[in-house]
Amino acid sequence: MELRKRLTVRPRRAAATPPGAPGVSPGAPAARERGLFGINVRYFALRAVLFGVVLAVVLLLGAGGFLAFVLALVVSGLMSYPLALRQRRAVLAVMENRHGGQR
Repeated sequence: MELRKRLTVRPRRAAATPPGAPGVSPGAPAARERGLFGINVRYFALRAVLFGVVLAVVLLLGAGGFLAFVLALVVSGLMSYPLALRQRRAVLAVMENRHGGQR
């Protein structure tokens, strides 16, 4: 009975949020600790995956060769603007912190 009482009274610890979790704002300390290199790698990976997916879709739709590459480049570029907004803001926050708020 006492063991059960100890287990039920024990408070739960909150789980730590990983640095790249959606709830973390770009100006948060986790974003500053990650550094500019990590943020840039994440941004490049997001854009590369997006380009690959769009290229695969364009190729499946029947476009081929150079036309498929150009279409995928344009479409993925347009799509990455709103989809990679958080990574761009994180880069700006790190740059502002390094330069003391000056642009």
